[in-house]
Parts: sequence; structure tokens; C-alpha cells
Amino acid sequence: MYGQFLAKKNKERIVSLQKLAQTQDTCFAQNIDLIAVKEVQLAAVHKIVYQVVQGLLKKKQQRHLQIIHPEQTQSVQENVLTLLAEYDDLLREAIPLPIYIFIWQISSLEKLANCVEVVDDVLDILEWYFIHQNEQVEAFDEEVLDHEVIIDLYKDAIEEQDADAQFQLGDYYSAIDGTYFQPEKSVKWFELAASQDNADAQYALGNFHFEGIGVEENYNMAFSLYEAAAKQGHPDAANNLADMYFNGEGVPENLVLAKKWFEFAAQHGVAEAMFTLGIIYEQGLGVDKDEEQACSYYKKSAEVGYIEAQYRFGGIYLEGRLGQPKDVNRGLYWYERAAKQYHVDAFYDLGFIWSQGLTGIRNIEKGIHWFKQAALQGDSEAKLQLGHIYNKGEGIARNINEAIKWYGLAADAGSAEAAILLQELKGE
Repeated sequence: MYGQFLAKKNKERIVSLQKLAQTQDTCFAQNIDLIAVKEVQLAAVHKIVYQVVQGLLKKKQQRHLQIIHPEQTQSVQENVLTLLAEYDDLLREAIPLPIYIFIWQISSLEKLANCVEVVDDVLDILEWYFIHQNEQVEAFDEEVLDHEVIIDLYKDAIEEQDADAQFQLGDYYSAIDGTYFQPEKSVKWFELAASQDNADAQYALGNFHFEGIGVEENYNMAFSLYEAAAKQGHPDAANNLADMYFNGEGVPENLVLAKKWFEFAAQHGVAEAMFTLGIIYEQGLGVDKDEEQACSYYKKSAEVGYIEAQYRFGGIYLEGRLGQPKDVNRGLYWYERAAKQYHVDAFYDLGFIWSQGLTGIRNIEKGIHWFKQAALQGDSEAKLQLGHIYNKGEGIARNINEAIKWYGLAADAGSAEAAILLQELKGE
């Protein structure tokens, strides 16, 4: 279990921190001993957090801390909260956002459950304090942080062992971009929620294991989590479970079970599942080929916005496949829908349609526009076509310099044809 792994990791971090603390602050070293025992007392955790906050304030030349006395009737928790409130602006400049949130979270606890998870956060605070405390920290805006919401989530997740709060906390740490993205924290909270049969957490944790985010890539674990969530009716988990059966990832290929779960996901609105069912019926994978069913599923998927379905549906009309009449204008419509979502092949095909006049109207400028969109996304064939357009000068004035530029870019991308034409133009 992840909890056992986390407990082991915490013990190793405590030993490392004790050595570090002894060289910098023996008082800290003594307090770290308080969290080394199996049962962690909340008062001990608060003492450590309180000491960190005091240390930060002293470094900011805030030496009039006598307004708060631990020996007064106030609890240590109240002392920490008072410090945080009294010196909020200074602390915001001294503490990075994730650590600031941890301090508020831990300081606001009223009782302690899931102590392994709390200790993990406390160790993050201590490690930052000893290693990075003197670094310049970028101040953050009030709008960036709604710590009241996060504190409430944390308290529910820890004290009430609320699976939904645990999932939301995991989702919070997975959704923050850049510096504050903390997949290991997400895994921790998703694991707790998943162990309580929270389907959303099982699905999210399955994605982490499948992609190797915050954990080692593990298809078997991903499969088990997707299956658990799918059996609870989670549509996206059902789709991913079907994908694993379909591709034989972490489980032997099974087209019958793949189709079963794709159908379930499609019935519950998963566009990707609709698209894959289209492939299954078009290619006859585990079923008899059925062009009508394939086209129906592609259309449903395209209509709800799935980009690959929009592109494929455009190709169906452009080529007149799957029992559909050839209709360039309808193909153009679906390619444009896909292009709005930055589908590179749709960019290229739109360039080809307009530059060749397949709609009955040739529009070189539109062709150039779409080829450039594809070229900017790295499409070497689009670069080659742009070279052809400027080299031949059909519909526009011939431009050797532009032709050389685009042939050069296509050649750099590996086009042998472009390399030959480039040498010919340079020799003119």
C-alpha cells in the first residue's frame, strides 16, 4: 500500500533532517524526534510548525514576538495561527505557496488522523526551511490562493477521512501548473480516497499509474484502478479500461470486453469511446464490418466535439466512403471544425483542398494560409507544398526567395524531394 511506502519514506526523511538540524539548530533536532515515533501527537506537530514560523520571522527582523507566549493559556495551535495572522504579509514574502498552504493546513487541524500524511507535509516544511529558507521567494497574489477552501478540504480529508475531500485535495495538487504542480501529493490523496472506493480517485490514480506521473508507470495497477472505477459506473474509467483491453496493455487483448466497455462509455457520453466503436465497426475488429454503424458512431463523436472524429468524418465525405456520397463541401466543414482545435492534418488537407480547387473554387491565398498553419506545427509536407506554390507561381506571382525558404525548411525536416528542388533553385 502507498501508506506503507509513505511511512517508510518519512522515516528516511526524518533521519536525514535530524542530521541537518543538528548542524543548524539543536532545538529543532529535539522537536524532530517528536515526530519520529509511530503515534504522532498534534501538539508536537504544532510545536515544530510554530518554531518554523518564529524562525522565519526572526530572519525578517521581527523580534518583538513576546506578544505571543506559548506558556499562556493559549494552545500551541492558537499561537501558530496568531503568528500566521499577525505576520501574514511578511510570511507571504518568505514562504513559497505550497509551503504556506501546508503551514496553514497543519496549524488549523483540531485532531489528528492519517498521521503518516500529515507528517509528510510537515517534513516538506522542514526540508524547505533548512535547505531553501534564504532563497528569494516570488510573492503571490491573494487571488492565487484561497487557503480557506484548501484548509477546509484538508481538515475534512484528515479529520473526517472524507473520501470526496481527499479526492478534491488530490485534484487540487494535480491541477496547479508549473512550480506548484505536485503529483506526489496528488497520488497521496488519490490513494486515500481510492481506498475508500471513490471512483473519481480510482480513475485519476489509474491515469497516474498508466502515464507514470508521481509514481512508476504500472499498467497492471492502472488496469485494476480503471476496472474498480468502471464497475462503479465511471464512464471515463470504462473507456480507459476498454482501451487497455483493445490494445492489450496490462491485460491480454480482448475485443469482446473492449467493445462492452466502449459501449458503456459511449452510452454515457464519452466521445472517444464513440470514435473507437466507429473504428471497430469500420475495420470489423471482433465484429462483422458495418459501415452504417461505423459512420453513425463517427458522426456522434464528431458532433460532441471529438477532434479525431471530426477529422475522420471530413475524410469520409471527401472520399465518399462508408456508404456516404462524395461531398467536398461537407468534408470541408468537418475539416474546419477539426482545424479550430488545431488538428495538423486538417490544416494540411484544408490547404490542399483550397490550393487545388477541390470545392470548384481555387483559392491560393486560403491554401497558403492553411499550409502555413500546418507548417508552423512542424508538418514537412506542408512546407514542401508551400515551396511548390511559390516556385510554380500558379495563382500568385512566382517568388523564388519564398520558395527557397520553404524548400529549405522542408529539407531540414527530412524531405528528399525538397532538398533536390532547393539545389536546383539555388543553381538558377
